[in-house]
Amino acid sequence: MPSLVLSLLLGAGLVQGAAIANARPAHDSVTQSKAATSTTAATFFEGTCTAEKVTIRKEWRKMTRAEKDAYLEAEKCLFNLPANTTLDGVTTRFSDLQALHRAYQNVTQDSQFVGDIIHNVGQFLPWHRFYMHTHETLLREQCSYTGPMSWWDEEADANAGKLFQSEMWSANSFGGNGTGADLCLMDGAFANTTMHIGPGLEDSSYCLYRDQTAEFVQYMGTDKLTECKSHNDYYGFFNCMVDFNTSPHVAGHNATGGMMSDIYASAGDPMFFMHHNYIDRVWWQWQAGNSSSRLTDMSGNAYNMTTLEVNGVTLPASELNATLDYVLQVADVLPDVTIQEVMNIQGGYLCYEYDY
Repeated sequence: MPSLVLSLLLGAGLVQGAAIANARPAHDSVTQSKAATSTTAATFFEGTCTAEKVTIRKEWRKMTRAEKDAYLEAEKCLFNLPANTTLDGVTTRFSDLQALHRAYQNVTQDSQFVGDIIHNVGQFLPWHRFYMHTHETLLREQCSYTGPMSWWDEEADANAGKLFQSEMWSANSFGGNGTGADLCLMDGAFANTTMHIGPGLEDSSYCLYRDQTAEFVQYMGTDKLTECKSHNDYYGFFNCMVDFNTSPHVAGHNATGGMMSDIYASAGDPMFFMHHNYIDRVWWQWQAGNSSSRLTDMSGNAYNMTTLEVNGVTLPASELNATLDYVLQVADVLPDVTIQEVMNIQGGYLCYEYDY
């Protein structure tokens, strides 16, 4: 099966600067709650998010069998619902999610091709946090899911030297590695699934496939995470978490392999959301480690500067940088929000925490 390696190069680097011109008004700065009622860490409740309303995202192995089964059934529900967007290649509600992730990598703005605006950019982490919320919202509102969202503890499995040891990879859950010449997934809840978005920017019919490898495990354990968390500014943390091949983010994609290594089609594997909830957890841990500054720390280029240069695109300087006012979009699946609104996972718009 053809595969496009997930190549998240930061060739142009990140540029810090002013707010974009068409952003919505900034919100008041987020402040830390004095409450510390969480069983795992200090809480940061704001607005409508309270201890009574906060939801817990559980690592897959911490969920009961009934919770796991309910989650998988809800995910399969999205695969069985009709599409509700007009994005290229869509056939189901789940494919709407996959297609919008691809669409924001191939953007034309004001008749100018600006390329990928969700990778290699400062808004990468907040956009994907919003995207995880979008996935959760569809599960709850359209598939009546009431259980916890989940994530994969990649750090623990990397430290153990057994990256795919979790029951998550079994026939009772997400299934394991691909088999046969096309590496098709033949076991688990999503066995024999036919995809219609990808490979790459194509639209064709092919199997959901995986090609697992332990090659990237060295970039997924505690040593690498400690390195990333040692940065005291978003610029440094983001680069460490996202830089090509040596980051926990890219390593998780390429270790799972197959569709997860195809940057355009990767969101078609339900493991995408387990992986990105984990990446979101690491960002949240870093934010909570120095909340007085990191809950409002946002910087970086809003566009891939190399793409702009190659295509001869010139944008106003005021539009080039990711700030708290930057508007995040998910193809109208949910209303737009600003980065400010998703900086605090307990800030009111969002209201969740991780189990550990």
